[in-house]
Amino acid sequence: MAFDCIEKVIKLFFFNYGGFIARHPIPFLLVPPLLAGALGAGMMFLTTENSLENLYTPDNGQAKADRNTVDTLFGEHGDNDTLVSHLSNICREGSVIIRHKDGQNILTQAAIDDILDLHEQIMNIRITLANQEYRFTDLCVKLDGVCNENPILAAYDYNSSKVPSTTLTFPLYTSPTVNTVTYFLGGGLGGVTFVTGSQDDVLSAEAIRLSYFLRYEDSVEDQRSALWEEQFLEVAEAFTSSVITVTREVSSSIETELDDTSSGGLKDITVTFTIILITFSVCSCVMLDWVRSKPWLASCGVLSAGLAVLSAFGLMSYIGVPYINVVGSSPILIVGIGVDDMFIMLAAWRQTDVRWSVERRMRHAFSEAAMSITITSVTDALAFGIGAISSFRSVRIFCMYTGVAVIFAYAYQITFFGACMVLTGCREAVNRHCMSCLKVRPKSEPTSKAYTLFCAGGSSQQTTDMEVQDTNDHALMLFFKKYYGPFITRWWVVIPTILLFLGYLGTSIYGCTQVREGLNLRNLARDNSILATHLDAKNTFFTEYGPPVSLVFTEPRDVWNPLIQELMEETLVKMEESEYTFDKDQNLTVSWLRDYLDFLEAINVSNPTQAHFMDILLNTFLEIPAFRRYVLDITFSDDNRTIVASRFFATSKNLDSEDRKRYMMKDLRRIAEEADLPSIVYHPLFIFYDQYLVILSNTFQNIGIAIGAMFIVSLLMIPHPVCAVLVTLSIVSIVTGVVGLMTLWQVNLDSIAMTNLVICIGFSVDFSAHISYAYISVNTNSRRDSVIHALYSLGMPIVQGALSTILGLFVLYFSDSHIFRTFFKTMFLVISLGALHGLLFIPVGLMLAIPVKIRRMVYATENTRDFRDVEDRGIATMSQYSHNNNPYPMNGMANCRMYQPTNDGSYVNSGYRDGFLPSHINARQDVLPQHNWIS
Repeated sequence: MAFDCIEKVIKLFFFNYGGFIARHPIPFLLVPPLLAGALGAGMMFLTTENSLENLYTPDNGQAKADRNTVDTLFGEHGDNDTLVSHLSNICREGSVIIRHKDGQNILTQAAIDDILDLHEQIMNIRITLANQEYRFTDLCVKLDGVCNENPILAAYDYNSSKVPSTTLTFPLYTSPTVNTVTYFLGGGLGGVTFVTGSQDDVLSAEAIRLSYFLRYEDSVEDQRSALWEEQFLEVAEAFTSSVITVTREVSSSIETELDDTSSGGLKDITVTFTIILITFSVCSCVMLDWVRSKPWLASCGVLSAGLAVLSAFGLMSYIGVPYINVVGSSPILIVGIGVDDMFIMLAAWRQTDVRWSVERRMRHAFSEAAMSITITSVTDALAFGIGAISSFRSVRIFCMYTGVAVIFAYAYQITFFGACMVLTGCREAVNRHCMSCLKVRPKSEPTSKAYTLFCAGGSSQQTTDMEVQDTNDHALMLFFKKYYGPFITRWWVVIPTILLFLGYLGTSIYGCTQVREGLNLRNLARDNSILATHLDAKNTFFTEYGPPVSLVFTEPRDVWNPLIQELMEETLVKMEESEYTFDKDQNLTVSWLRDYLDFLEAINVSNPTQAHFMDILLNTFLEIPAFRRYVLDITFSDDNRTIVASRFFATSKNLDSEDRKRYMMKDLRRIAEEADLPSIVYHPLFIFYDQYLVILSNTFQNIGIAIGAMFIVSLLMIPHPVCAVLVTLSIVSIVTGVVGLMTLWQVNLDSIAMTNLVICIGFSVDFSAHISYAYISVNTNSRRDSVIHALYSLGMPIVQGALSTILGLFVLYFSDSHIFRTFFKTMFLVISLGALHGLLFIPVGLMLAIPVKIRRMVYATENTRDFRDVEDRGIATMSQYSHNNNPYPMNGMANCRMYQPTNDGSYVNSGYRDGFLPSHINARQDVLPQHNWIS
């Protein structure tokens, strides 16, 4: 069975295409920029999206379905008549955390006096919309017409003079003047210490948090509240005090922070990256030969990738795909991919004979390089296509932008950059200087030292000079051919290489067992921003008392029946006994049923009938001011005879890590699922916590599908099944290494890292596929020679691509954004591990796994026959036959040959690279270059 059918078709196409573009370069030079400009105009329709919930939470998360249930059952009060703890969405909010400047006790009269001054300024904020003025009391979340207030200030009755005479109890404080009012201080007082011998009398505290909640139920309310948040930030920032320090946050702070990072920092990073990449590309394409150096061509390679980014962003804008913050790293990625492809094509160009015509060199270079970049472009685009099925909208959008950009980068590489190669080849053919384009003399002709150093280069036209083997090889190519390749193929190097791989794999697997899941919202803030300081203070002082989690019984039940009451109570008690919630003795659970049963007992009512139970509940119990709030927790039937749904609240505790949040949600959900009555547990933050449950499975699902797809592509496009297996195993190894080592590098597996892992899947195949394809496509006498040839052909572009990407991205390591640092860490691991596999592990694996006789049998039978089919059609190929019809390779292209008889039977030197000819041919001194190639 032949495995090279697709390869032959692609190589034959690009062989002819290379000749076509060499004859007609101008259309290929002009059309791509014009197309990019037309598509780029679509960016005027660019829209942005920055909703954390829409972008960074799973679409099919259970919490979103539970929210719909809660809204359906308890939505009659909406946001206009409810408690903040009963909201089904995270509302708009302004929050300040206040600490003493000296780190001392914040519960002093002087500190509270300044805090009350700040509170007064906040309450007096006025905003104007549609010629109408609004204050906080017009916009706040209310119950019975009263704004939800800050308990710590209410405990002091908004009077700093009461501080010395008031002994607070924590976390619950009951007012001595109105003993029916109890304030929960757990969410507003942090760093509490108690009086000696007491468990609840407060001695001091380190921080106070004030929160101001606003309505957002419709677009008009949301717009008003957004304006108020802007004024709130200005007031909090302008506030000064000699006693206290203030940090602030609003509900949109993280989104604003992301916008600032992407619009400001990303712009600087992209410019820096582009400058570094262009500089490196130009420098790596400069040789001591001023004709064969290609600085302008390197710049055109970067420009080609830039056109792809412009085209992709414009096209996405035309079709209405919004721009999001993580897409900001896409241009860096695409430019890196484009430059890698450029290095591959330049390496193929260098392997052609400098004495050939430009058309012939383009045919050969395209047929050799285009296959490699086609494989990697297909796999990259496929990886991003698979990423577009992710459950996270941010990942999908990123993959759509980047996947389309990869396709454009490939298209422009074989059109625009190909045309640039033709023009550069024409310049070389007539010995023009790479910078000035003036004709210069070759180094072989006598000139001054200064002229030789700064001007000379190219090929001599003298017959005596042409008899000498002319070289187009870069010094790095010769290094891989003469030193590195022979070194790593020695048996005493192969064994340590295997041991190194096993050690790497073991370390990576260990790291994979330590994976931490989930996106900490703190990581979305820049390191030294006010928001970061605020979030750090929140995590330090206000994690002991977590959000109140509701237990919702979702179906109508005869709650008057003691058996039903017992089943409800049993489920609630199980929640209280969880290690993630406060138990019943802490008196932090909110249960209307417990208070109602105590009330019935107090009025000497036992075993009431259904009618009596409902009558007292509706007309007596819920009319008492202390119990009026329970109306929010009960949904009655239309005739008020039954209870359709009811809910209770248990307070979570010690949610000081992402793991604790995940385990808390899972444990409480388990309790609800195992309950005898249909029930759910819910809090708005569960929408964000859901990512912890799906991120790992979603990542593995995408990786698994992608690896399977990569195997199929490799099997189809690399003409040997063992190579496809090795490339696939290389992908698995690199992905394992990236996941394991990034964990050891303190990177969580979140939606941002997941986006980077999608990149990893595409990139991990690149270097391995290049080397594997080069190894299998050459016909040599030994495995060792095949490895050396593969490294000679592609070692340099792999090093160039890896170094250019790492150097360009290195600036991200110093960014103050977690997103960019994570991107750098992941890409650094992907590129470095990919290069390690491509330059060491895969060559050794190929040498050990693929016998020469199998490879030679495939090519000696199938490809020789296919060549003659091509020859019969009059198409020139890339090698030659000797006078006795024995095929010999030309530049490692074993499946492309040309029969060329000679008059005297001599072997014709038609561009064999030095060292790859059979020894008896290399030894011939009478080999003269011939120029009677069939075109």
